Amino acid sequence: MSFTTSFQNTRSGRALLSAASRLSMGATVLGAAALFVAPVHASAQVAKTAIKAGKVITLNGEPIENGIIIIEGGRVTAVGSQEDVQIPWDAEVVDQPGMTAFPGFVESHVSRGIDRENETLDVAPFLNVRDSIDPVNFYFEDALRNGIVVMNVQQGNDTVVAGQGMVVKPYGMTVESMMVKPRAGIKMSAAPKRGKSRATQAQALRGAFEDLKRYLDEMVQRKKDGDDYDRREALYQGRELEGEAAKGKALQSEAWTIEGFERIPRGEVDEKQEPLLHVIEGKMPVFMWCGSAADVHTALRVADTNGFTKHMTLVLDNSCWKAAPKIKAAGVSVILEDNLAHRERDPITGEEIETFVPKVFHDAGVPFALSSSTDSNRSLWFQAAQCVAAGIPREAALAAATSVPASILGLSDRVGALKSGADGHVVLFSGDPLSVTSVVEHVILDGVHVYDRSKDVRVQQLTDGTRPPGTVAEEPEEYEGDGEDDSDNQ
Repeated sequence: MSFTTSFQNTRSGRALLSAASRLSMGATVLGAAALFVAPVHASAQVAKTAIKAGKVITLNGEPIENGIIIIEGGRVTAVGSQEDVQIPWDAEVVDQPGMTAFPGFVESHVSRGIDRENETLDVAPFLNVRDSIDPVNFYFEDALRNGIVVMNVQQGNDTVVAGQGMVVKPYGMTVESMMVKPRAGIKMSAAPKRGKSRATQAQALRGAFEDLKRYLDEMVQRKKDGDDYDRREALYQGRELEGEAAKGKALQSEAWTIEGFERIPRGEVDEKQEPLLHVIEGKMPVFMWCGSAADVHTALRVADTNGFTKHMTLVLDNSCWKAAPKIKAAGVSVILEDNLAHRERDPITGEEIETFVPKVFHDAGVPFALSSSTDSNRSLWFQAAQCVAAGIPREAALAAATSVPASILGLSDRVGALKSGADGHVVLFSGDPLSVTSVVEHVILDGVHVYDRSKDVRVQQLTDGTRPPGTVAEEPEEYEGDGEDDSDNQ
């Protein structure tokens, strides 16, 4: 079974279409959740898909003119020129000779698509954004329009130790169907939470780990005293104490030593404390928010003291560029907030000084990833284009929105490049992915054609005023009464 899809673009209205694709199509356009972009294929996964494009940007080598991408079972199995790659006889074919195939953007850090960015609790590592993600949130729909194929959803910055995040695809009716990587990291903040000073924030952050150490020491002491409290508590909470959960293991931390901890069955560790235990053992990544250069020093001290520097990524405000040498020395990667230009006035001359933050980290040799906050002028394609305009090589700018965030998320083998074995995610652009005149025409996730711009009802309404049936309220007919005399009721 095969089919070919082709779409024609006209010159007239092209500028309008191009600009409209960069706009957020949120609830202000159409408020009905039922009008979400429908998939082209109803099946959960297409067995084989072949994508023919005029140009394939693999980010794993040189671009391929007139290329073919083969996806089987949700994974890329071949990428090459039409002369070198054979299309399986039973593959569904997407033939777009006038378009550019791209691996799609990777959102390194975002706090959208959830019902609430932060909780009131200072320390809540036991929470999980899995319980907060809304699959029909307009953010995910907009992400498809902007060519984002996976995103790292974390809680917001107004916290001390927040819950656990997860990496998802921007398509699916359930969180399970969207999930790419559960427990993708824990959000922490070295910057003061609302109502805290820098000193009290730092103390609260250190205190979270001091409380963990105290709890583990007490567990060991209870075990030595023959007190079975922790086992009884675990069973009361419904935890299974069999298999690996019934075994003890020495603490695997680069900074901590707790004698006798190997006697503690891991299943007996309280679920409220277990996530931070995973942090100090290097099993759980940390995304640390820093609102100033001073916060960077706090973050690095806390991470070094507790042995998770190697597993930490700094999420930075644009003023943190001043700490670039310190960050370089620590060997950590960074995620930059959406405002890439930092402005300040010289205290002596009063002259405004502008610093393009990604260029500072690029020149310092610090791996950096871009992030986006809106779908118009701060989306990932625009962030990368700004980097190119500021003198950063195109390859490095594209990497900051694809392969670098994929590496930070531990997904280098799955996303960020078109190569054999990667997830079957392909975005088809009308032109260069970094051009303001290009639009996302199609998105394929895991080999499934999930977005088609020509069928996007919100884009159609914005660009040409077309309104789908049933979405426009009809004018009510004027009430003329029932013909009876109502004078007695007045």
